Formats: sequence, structure tokens, C-alpha cells
Amino acid sequence: MNRVSILQIGDMQNGFIQEDGNLYVPGAENLIDPANDFLRQVSEDVFDLILIVLDTHFREEYYETQESRQFPIHCEYGTRDWELAIDLKAAPNIRYMMKNNFSMWTNPGRLALQCTDPAKKRVYNNLFHILDDPHTPSECIPRDEFLKTFTSGSLAADVEVTLFGVASDYCNRYSMEGWLSRGARVTILQDLTKGIEKETPLVLAEDQYRCYRPERLRAVESAQYLREVADT
Repeated sequence: MNRVSILQIGDMQNGFIQEDGNLYVPGAENLIDPANDFLRQVSEDVFDLILIVLDTHFREEYYETQESRQFPIHCEYGTRDWELAIDLKAAPNIRYMMKNNFSMWTNPGRLALQCTDPAKKRVYNNLFHILDDPHTPSECIPRDEFLKTFTSGSLAADVEVTLFGVASDYCNRYSMEGWLSRGARVTILQDLTKGIEKETPLVLAEDQYRCYRPERLRAVESAQYLREVADT
């Protein structure tokens, strides 16, 4: 089987990363320069796909969600809080996915946002789709349909996912679990992640992930990862 390599960058947005963000994760601003350095250093042929996941909320619905009981509104679509805090100019093979849930694997069914703004409604209807541009997409494919096509029919052990971003103990965790349940191998770049309550090593040390370690789940420093891919 052909090997498929995916880099997933999760929620590296101003709302989490910048000190004035609405859900600032303390210390997360220190990820910006190392993340940009990693993207500049990694060879363009290492990843077949770079998937940028964007937390995307709407004031019209947020206060009715479970998430609002834990956190203030953040990454509201169309605001600076929602925009990325990292530089993707040199990154190839990019696609985007917007989500309004902790998990990128949610199956939303038929969505309907109660607002009069047609542009915002269109964005809402694009949640959990793979897009070529989150602002003005010309390509919009349902998540599972895209992944099935991209991985030649089904996810299996030949899919390798490298993941970084925030937060280690929330969205990163759910992303990791979804990839593992679909048969992929997962590497987390632990120095490019930040948690709200738990950092990556403590998350991966939990008993429920023991069955995946180390064959299908591991955490390494980004410098080590760059050395590994340079040697292959």
C-alpha cells in the first residue's frame, strides 16, 4: 500500500495563541516562532497534505452549546480571534477544515444557523468540509468523502498523521483519537503543542492510550522529527 503522510495543524488561531485572545492558552504565544520555523524547514515533499483545522464559532448559537458552559465565546468567525497566528506562505498542499465543536470528527447532520447574513450562513454550511480557502472557498468537499478519496478508499495503517497545535487536552486529543480509530499512525510534535490543563506527555500517558503506544502513537520534539524525515 502507498504511504500517505498528513500534517494536521490544529487551532493555531489568535483566540488561543495571542495574549489578548478570548480563550488564551497561557504560554501558547511561544509556539508561533517554532511552528513557523518548522514549516520553513520541513521539505515540501514530506507531507501529501497539510490540513489546517480552524475552531469556528458563531454568536447566534454559541451560548446554546455545551462548550459555552466551560469557555467564553472564542474564534468567532469573521473576527481577528478566528484568524491564524502562524505563517503558511511557504507551506504546500494546504486544505482547511472549520469546526464548531471540540472534535473535528463530529457528524453535524443538517445544519441551520439562525441569522440573516448569507455569507455567514454559507460558512456555517461549510463546517466539517475540506476547503481550499476558508474565506472564499472554490472547493468544498465533505470531510469523510475527501479523506476516503485522498487515502484511496479507506484509512488504514499506511496513513501517517503528524499533529501539532492547541489544545493538547481538548481538540488535539479528539483529533488524535479519531485518527487512531480510523487506523492511522499518529505522531505529535510535543514542543509545538500547549495544553489548558494537561500537556501532551501527560495526555499520552493515560491508560486508554497504552494499547497504541509506541507502534501507532508517539510524541517527539519537532527537531527530532525533522532529523528523521531528513534521513528517509
